[in-house]
Amino acid sequence: MTSLLTSALPGYRVRLYPPGVAWPAAGGSYTSTYPVVLRDGSCLELPLRALPGGTDAIALLMSNQTPFAVEEALAAVMTEMIRPLAPDMIVGVPTMGLDYARLVAKSLGLPHYVALGLSRKFWYDQSWSEPTLSGTSPGQSKALYLDPHLLDRVAGRRVVLIDDVINTGLTAAAALRLLKRAGASVEAVAAVLTEGPAWRQALAQVDPDAPAKVLALGHIPMFRRVAGEWVAKDE
Repeated sequence: MTSLLTSALPGYRVRLYPPGVAWPAAGGSYTSTYPVVLRDGSCLELPLRALPGGTDAIALLMSNQTPFAVEEALAAVMTEMIRPLAPDMIVGVPTMGLDYARLVAKSLGLPHYVALGLSRKFWYDQSWSEPTLSGTSPGQSKALYLDPHLLDRVAGRRVVLIDDVINTGLTAAAALRLLKRAGASVEAVAAVLTEGPAWRQALAQVDPDAPAKVLALGHIPMFRRVAGEWVAKDE
């Protein structure tokens, strides 16, 4: 990977600068994009999107709107981050984490993976669900489901949970509760990015050791508007 990888969709435009390729330097304030340096030395440039009210913003990674080349490059770095853990199973958090989970599981040589769900299929058991909320869909309560027919893939297994971005941590916490009840040993919670500080408290409420198990390619802060530009909030 030696060339700049970019999305052609303006609303969700991202740029991935491979290691060794110059990228926009991080500064004290930003107007439209934010550069995130990843653990392999590459840089992911993300659009800044104002939240309702216009005083705060987030750096937006819409994984289902990024080019395949960007997704595959990020998944490759994530695979090498996870490989030393030698997990028995990969579990994907819906919706955006599922594509990364599938790619990582395949790259690790696993025969399949487990996809958690947000809609109840008719064969699901309500007892294998946990309530959750999404940081990008505020005010919309949801339930996270584990297909009871896939319990044998996680029970007694060493698993790694994968999401794209962990912000509030509420969905990841719901997944941890499900996997704990299923008898899985969660070795790590992996993500492309962590965002802000809230996820630490949410995960710690499930397991005090859970925040230390989070592995991410990079971190993005939350932003506030100052003099017409965006400035990272203190964490």
